[in-house]
Amino acid sequence: MTYTTVLWDLDGTIIDSRAGIFNSFNHTFAAMGLPALAREDLDQHIGPPLLDTFLKICGGDLAEAERAKAIYRERYIQGGGALEADVFPGVLEVIEASKAQGKFNSLATSKGYSGVRIVGDHYNFLHLFDVLGTATNDGSRSTKAEVVAYALAELELLDADLSRVVLVGDRIHDVEGAREHGIEVILVKWGSGDESEWAQADAVAETPVDLAALLGLS
Repeated sequence: MTYTTVLWDLDGTIIDSRAGIFNSFNHTFAAMGLPALAREDLDQHIGPPLLDTFLKICGGDLAEAERAKAIYRERYIQGGGALEADVFPGVLEVIEASKAQGKFNSLATSKGYSGVRIVGDHYNFLHLFDVLGTATNDGSRSTKAEVVAYALAELELLDADLSRVVLVGDRIHDVEGAREHGIEVILVKWGSGDESEWAQADAVAETPVDLAALLGLS
């Protein structure tokens, strides 16, 4: 396949951030007097915007959800949670190859800008992207569809070739957000998705080598 522009999810696609997310959720739950999160229940909370997750946990109570989000973000941003992460082996090399072949590359993540900057600067990969398509810190841009819309608008300002765009992610939220913009999706199996989510994608990559081939890089 020949794609002209690649949009990249972050958590579960480029970085394994589950440890930091898990610890930050349990810090939040402890502070709010909620039961601790079991490790096997973590993946259901990875992918959606943070406020949506806390609204569900807090039974739709917006004030409590906002309080939980603030506690979580303090632990994640100031408390070191963002750096409790590792880059998945081989993925940055695929992005580098995409960039070297002249494709446009943009992040398209529901992670807030501050968290993206912390982990991106630490692992030195933000220079690989023409656009940092992230959620805003204040939550005014949070869903995957909103993030994709922002990334596409910024890429258009750069005269990027948007004739064939693909989003690389790992969850159903990536599929749903991309579909709102008529974009193809490749889901990777090393993230937090499952068989039912992979079935909704246009293609699935078992390994970074598979992903490179699907992107037409090898």
